[in-house]
Amino acid sequence: MTIARRAQGAGARRGGTFRRWRRLAFAAQALVALGLPFARVGGESALRLDVPAGRLHAFGAAFAIDEAFVVLAATLLATAAFLLVTLLLGRVWCGWACPQTVLGELTRWVVPERRAKPRRWRRPLGFAATAAVSALVAADLVWYFVPPGEFLRRLAAGALGPVVAGAWAALAVILFLDLGWLRATFCATACPYAKLQGVLFDRATLVVAYDARRAADCVDCGACVRVCPTGIDIRDGLQMECIACAECVDACAPVMAKLRRAPDLVGYFRGEPGRPGKLLRPGAVALGAATAACAALLGWVLVTRAVLDVSAVRELAFAPRRAPDGRAVNAYSVALENHGRAPVTVSLAISAPGGTVAVRPDAVLLAAGERRQVRVVASAGGLPPGEATAVLSAEARRGAAVVDRRTEPIPLLVPRESP
Repeated sequence: MTIARRAQGAGARRGGTFRRWRRLAFAAQALVALGLPFARVGGESALRLDVPAGRLHAFGAAFAIDEAFVVLAATLLATAAFLLVTLLLGRVWCGWACPQTVLGELTRWVVPERRAKPRRWRRPLGFAATAAVSALVAADLVWYFVPPGEFLRRLAAGALGPVVAGAWAALAVILFLDLGWLRATFCATACPYAKLQGVLFDRATLVVAYDARRAADCVDCGACVRVCPTGIDIRDGLQMECIACAECVDACAPVMAKLRRAPDLVGYFRGEPGRPGKLLRPGAVALGAATAACAALLGWVLVTRAVLDVSAVRELAFAPRRAPDGRAVNAYSVALENHGRAPVTVSLAISAPGGTVAVRPDAVLLAAGERRQVRVVASAGGLPPGEATAVLSAEARRGAAVVDRRTEPIPLLVPRESP
C-alpha cells in the first residue's frame, strides 16, 4: 500500500500522459476562444453576431436574419457530427473540449482552498483571481456580439450602456459562482448531455473503464477515486457522472508500473473490457451517412447562396401618370442587399413585352453587407393602356465581373391618355 501511494503521488506530481495532452488541448482552445473576437476577415470580425443589424459575420461571410436556412443547415451538420462523435468516442467532448471542463481545468490553481485549515491568504487571493478570470471570460463572450475594440473604448469612456454592461455583469457573476463552487459538480448533476449518454452509447463506444477481469491487480489504493473531478469510483462500472477525462487512468498507471503489473487496469476501452468493439457498425454507418448528407447540404446552401437580394413593390403614394411626352411613369420602392464581403455595383433595368422602359437610377453602389431602400422611377413607352407585366432586373458587378443576377416581376400601370 505504501509503495502504491508513493507511486501515485509521484505520478501526480509529474502529471500523467493524458493530463499533459488535455492541458495542451485546453490551452489551444482558450487561445482560439479569446483570440477569435480580435481576428478580422475582410475588415470585419471573424465571428460576431450583430444584433442591431440582424447579421451574422462568420469568417468573411455575412448572413442576414432572413437567411436562417444557412444557420439551420449548419445546426443540422453540428448535431449529426456531435451524435456521431459521441457514438464513436463517447464523452470525449466532456473530458477534452467542453467549456465547463476547460475552464475548470485552466482555473484549478485559482480555486480557493478547501482544506480543514486553509492558509489565510489563499482563500481571498483565490476568490480574487477567480473573479478576475470570470470577468475576462464574460467579456470575451460579449465580444462575440460587440467588437472588442468598441467594447474597450466604451468601457474606458464609461459608456458601455445598460444592455452591454448588464450582460457582462450577469455573465461574470454566473461564471464566478460556477468556477468558485460548482465546477465538475455541474457535469455530475445538471448537465443534460450526461443524462443522454446512456441512450447515445452502444457496446463499442470508447469509454474510460476499469478492467474487472484483473480485479486481483487492484491494491485498493484509492488513487483513481481521489483524482476524479466528479467524485465517482470507476471500479463501480460505467456511470453517467464520468466525463472521460482520464484522470483515473493517469493516477493508476504509475501504481501498476511501480508494482510491475500490466498497464491499463483503468484505461480507454472500446466498449466493455475484453469484448472486441467494431468501429463500423450499423449505427455508426447511419450517423456517418447523415453527417455527410448534412455537410453536403451546407455546402450546397453556401455555394448557391445569392450575393444580391432584391425585392420591389409599387409606391402607393405615387400614382401612375403620363409624362408630357406621353410615356407612362411609375415609381417603385426597391430593397437591395449585398450579402457579400466586397462592394458591388448593381445595374437596374425594367423590361416589358412590346415596350421600352427607362429607369432612374439605373445603377446603385452597395457596400459590403449593405442594405438600401431605393426609389426607382420607370418611364415606359409603346405600351397600351392598362396593366402590363414587367420584370425588374438587377445585376451585381465587381469591376467587369458579374457576380449575381436577380429578377423580380412587377406591375406596370399605363394610364389612358388625357383627351
